[in-house]
Amino acid sequence: MKQLAFITQGHSDYDDRLWALLGATGIDPHEFVGLDYFGLVPFFVVCGASVRTDAHTHGTDVHVSGIHVEIPEELEDPFYATLPAVLADAYSG
Repeated sequence: MKQLAFITQGHSDYDDRLWALLGATGIDPHEFVGLDYFGLVPFFVVCGASVRTDAHTHGTDVHVSGIHVEIPEELEDPFYATLPAVLADAYSG
């Protein structure tokens, strides 16, 4: 699996290719407070990526420290071919 992004509060780490693609969309990266492009995670999944959460508990409360967005290498190019159309459809008009 290749990691496309590790989304954390205040400092996310995106693959350069994904970051450039997202920047070109004009979508506000801060739609979800402090988590760059976190609101797009469902679209990443629809395009073939998987999501893995780093979380721990404080009693009955869950604290998420980060979200990994990963993809099998054989799906990487199809992911990048599909994502722009999916985002354009979701964010048009």
